[in-house]
Amino acid sequence: MRNVLRRYGTAAAALLCGMGVAFNAAAATAPKPPAASERSVVRIGALVDLTSSSTSPDFRGAIELAAKQMNQALARAGSPLGFEIAFGDTVSDPAKTLAEAQRLVGTEHVQALISDSSGDTAKANGLNYDPAAGLTKVPVTCFQCSSSFFHDPTVVEKDPVTQAAERDADHWLFRVFYNARYEAAVIVRLAVEKANAGKAAHTGTLRIGIFADDGHRSLAEQIPHVLPELYKGPAAVDVHYVTTTEKIGADWADVVKGKDGAPDVVIVAMLPGHSTEAIRTYRAAGYKLPIVSNNSFRRDYILQQIGPAANGLDGSSVTTADKSKSGAAFVHAFRAAYGHAPEVTSSGAYDAATTLMLAAVVASGEGPQPHAVTAADIHRGLTQINEKQGRVILPTVADFTAAVRLARTGKPINYQGAYDATGWDAVGDIFPPLVHWTVVQGHFVEHELYDCTPQHPLCPPVK
Repeated sequence: MRNVLRRYGTAAAALLCGMGVAFNAAAATAPKPPAASERSVVRIGALVDLTSSSTSPDFRGAIELAAKQMNQALARAGSPLGFEIAFGDTVSDPAKTLAEAQRLVGTEHVQALISDSSGDTAKANGLNYDPAAGLTKVPVTCFQCSSSFFHDPTVVEKDPVTQAAERDADHWLFRVFYNARYEAAVIVRLAVEKANAGKAAHTGTLRIGIFADDGHRSLAEQIPHVLPELYKGPAAVDVHYVTTTEKIGADWADVVKGKDGAPDVVIVAMLPGHSTEAIRTYRAAGYKLPIVSNNSFRRDYILQQIGPAANGLDGSSVTTADKSKSGAAFVHAFRAAYGHAPEVTSSGAYDAATTLMLAAVVASGEGPQPHAVTAADIHRGLTQINEKQGRVILPTVADFTAAVRLARTGKPINYQGAYDATGWDAVGDIFPPLVHWTVVQGHFVEHELYDCTPQHPLCPPVK
């Protein structure tokens, strides 16, 4: 696999200037950047699906944007620190992800990893718990990893390395995403509403069908546990898993028939590639059962592929960006860089990169000459970038510059992210609100938000 490596920093800035690219006037007055021989470069590996049907170029673009902004900030502050991003193409295949993660850590010598989906992340974090790997332990941030198995100290897997990676007892994994146990609550709320649409109340047993792929086992398993909390009548859940992508159309015949009768509503819980095929073949077959989808379907490129057949579909997801100044700053910068609005979860990819870089900045030490940063330093630094008494840092070059200067003097910072403005809890989870969406005339339209936190595990609507 071709190694895709993008370098940013003062060297890249000088090259672009030579090509006639205009830079902000403020950068011209920044302290003289250190010579290339004096720079301390931190390399971050990004395990992202770059080529399959389950991805968007916006995810890579968001990571590159974060690196570019951070290196601009470092140059303005006269810091010798700099960042390089080395990409590994996961193709949304955990086996390929493992090979790429081993290459990035063992050969490319990255000091931290960004990962995307749950299956890929389990492989990446597994290197931290596999004695046979023989690799340096590195912190991992993930941005599409909703599995409720992560950070569950009781989870049991056949593979001991996978089990250890999911339990994550040493806290190497920091999730820039939500937990599927909360998505299960929102999905159940939507499914019950959908099943009861047009009825005064559901009569008899409420039957919910789930059509899932292996990447959403945790969501499928959480739904039967959440359902009795939100629906007090008799209910039954029938789970079907995808056999192969090519057989999704044929699998629908079993799903809509149900094990004990046709379901009242079907929940589609799949990765983007599978969910695209599932909705397309469902509509083409003319089935009339109401359906709702999980987060993975919410991609603009999926709507372009399916066309009008997607209209009317409901589902749940995260929001495109945090509904705050932080989210707005990211969307503005992304539009300026790429000329269009970012795909959903691009803000998570951005924060997955930004948090690692800020952690390195904070952990590099005080004074004008920070020490060489190690993976262990970044691991420790991830717990120090959301200090409540620190200055608020938004995702902008100006604020990143301020963060570098504050770290140089040992002062705390409080990063408020583009994806979610709150920090991690003790095990490395955050709890963003989820949103109900509907596809209307080829666009995702957001409706009510849901408050999904350990204090509100059933995700009540935000009032």
